[in-house]
Amino acid sequence: MEETIKIFTGHGHWSPLIWVAAALGTFSVALLLWLLGRREHKRGTDQEIPFLSGERMEEPRVSALHLYWGFAEALKPILTRLKTWHSGVVNDYAGWFLLILAVVFLLVIV
Repeated sequence: MEETIKIFTGHGHWSPLIWVAAALGTFSVALLLWLLGRREHKRGTDQEIPFLSGERMEEPRVSALHLYWGFAEALKPILTRLKTWHSGVVNDYAGWFLLILAVVFLLVIV
């Protein structure tokens, strides 16, 4: 007589049919939103020129400096102090990570 092994994790139910139905539902909603979108874009015109924060970008590449300029400007005093700790050596970063992880671990234990 064969026994069926059942695994109970206590953390929920996994059914592939439910996941397939959820994926199809998500895809259907995304497709519906895409179909309801406006079709005003014209290729080969000025509409293809990058536009960022009210400014026309002559260079099509947008770096993080452009996107986060306001944050960097507001946090400049803190960032200049943090740059003194920046050595560029991976071992230093791994050491800082382990030190902070140990402190967090001790805080959780205590």
